[in-house]
Amino acid sequence: MGSNRSMSRENKKKQLRSQMVSPSVSSPEDEDSEELIKKAHQKSVKRRVRIGAVIGVLILAAVGGFIYYDRYMSFADYELVWETDFNQGEPGETAAGEGNFSGFADFADGVIKYTKDGASYLDSRGKAVWILSYEMKHPMITVNGDFAAIGDRQGNSIYICDKNGIQGQATTSLPVLELSVSAKGVTAAVEEDSKASYIYLYKKDGNPLDIYVKSLLSGDGYPVDVSLSPGGTQWITSFMYLEDGMIKNKVVFYNFGLGKNDPKRVVGVFMPQDLSDAMAGRVRFMDDSHAVIFTDKGLQFFSTRIETSPESTAQILLDENIRSISYTDQYAAVVTDNSEGSEPYRLHVYRADGSQVFETAFSFQYSGFDIDEDLVLLYNDNSCLVYNMAGTEKFKGSFDFPVSKVSAGNMPGTLLVMGPQKMQEIRLR
Repeated sequence: MGSNRSMSRENKKKQLRSQMVSPSVSSPEDEDSEELIKKAHQKSVKRRVRIGAVIGVLILAAVGGFIYYDRYMSFADYELVWETDFNQGEPGETAAGEGNFSGFADFADGVIKYTKDGASYLDSRGKAVWILSYEMKHPMITVNGDFAAIGDRQGNSIYICDKNGIQGQATTSLPVLELSVSAKGVTAAVEEDSKASYIYLYKKDGNPLDIYVKSLLSGDGYPVDVSLSPGGTQWITSFMYLEDGMIKNKVVFYNFGLGKNDPKRVVGVFMPQDLSDAMAGRVRFMDDSHAVIFTDKGLQFFSTRIETSPESTAQILLDENIRSISYTDQYAAVVTDNSEGSEPYRLHVYRADGSQVFETAFSFQYSGFDIDEDLVLLYNDNSCLVYNMAGTEKFKGSFDFPVSKVSAGNMPGTLLVMGPQKMQEIRLR
């Protein structure tokens, strides 16, 4: 009896140990449940993948459609988005002296409208951000980034402004002939007396810097144009001079952060043989590493990546007569006569390294020629012709008010149209 009870206890212990150590055995019902869960998860993953693929295709289609729309669609009509009437604005909204209107210049997020007795910065909706009053006989303006300098040609006043308003005023002792401003507000002015020309630098507050270049008209030549780099430490000047009774041209690069061994800070001189005996009437820094000169024979591009050693990177010689030029920090363009075909003009557009973007012939009779963002804009007093950088004619149309300038609008497919009396944003359709 005792032995049976002992064996019973041992059997129970073995059974308990077996239940504690041995893995549980799943039932067929458990296996079916796990398989259903697995299949449901796989189905959910496949559904998400299909939805993601569809969304991806739709996004690619939308991007492709936008690219096609932006590059190849052309428009002949438009609708008005908004309009600002300069003659009916609230007091203080626009600069005074509308009868002395001079022009517009692209600036920051909008434009500067300048006249003989004032200027105003208008934002992207045509509202005046600031107003500046002055009296000038021949106002001229130069813009670089968020700074602008307004001066009186053959006068003695220079106003230096940024997006917040006037930052400084310089009064010169000699008449001002040309201006150039850097993206930091440093301003270069070409001034002259009866014997020499001078290039003076002014800080953004209008105070003169102790830096200038003097050129004797009888020796060094006459400075035709000057341009400051965005950083304000480099400048480029085109000089006309006489040699053996003939007018010659040279282009001189200066650097006031480097090249200190030369008292004039000259870091590069390009003589007539370097310029194919061309005459450079306009010189421009496109950015701190690229410059372009516009000559009577074409364009020549320079690299200032090595600031102590500027080099010519591309020379474009054009057989046709050059009628107009335009430039930004990314592009340089010219309009020439067209010797082939029935259309009288040809547009040539280049990148900052001198490579060609596109060229095309056209017959539009224009008076204004600008590049803004990725648009080339040709316009006259009542109509305009617009190309994009794919060479597509994006828009050709007319307006019902006198036009002074056309620029890219706030959104793709829009334009800003400006005149002495009003400013509009239009949407192409």
